[in-house]
Amino acid sequence: ALTPALSILGAGVSSYLLWVRLGGSSALCTGFGGCDLVNASAYAQMFGVPVSLIGLVVYLAILGLSLWRNWGGPWFVSLLVFGTALAGFLYSVYLTYLELFVILAVCPWCVASALLMTGILADSWRGLEV
Repeated sequence: ALTPALSILGAGVSSYLLWVRLGGSSALCTGFGGCDLVNASAYAQMFGVPVSLIGLVVYLAILGLSLWRNWGGPWFVSLLVFGTALAGFLYSVYLTYLELFVILAVCPWCVASALLMTGILADSWRGLEV
């Protein structure tokens, strides 16, 4: 039951990063200087699509699926939530690796998104129990 709330927070983080990317402004990174470097890197897009937009779509998909599940959707919706969360988690692990070992900069907003996706994965795992 935590998944919808975490999805809304994740959508907020992704929306902010998308706004920063499309607007060309600097991200609010108090005490950290890596946000703009990470958001401007070649890894901040996939096939020309901003990663923040992909994140927003994934968070909204998880939100919709989890609400459907909570409102009595069929059993397989829990599996769809888990599978989407697993894909998001694995991609977050990849992006975190890139931040630490390739870009050599860390974006706290990206870390927050990765932690939110980890929470969603853990909660969706619990949702598989019938």
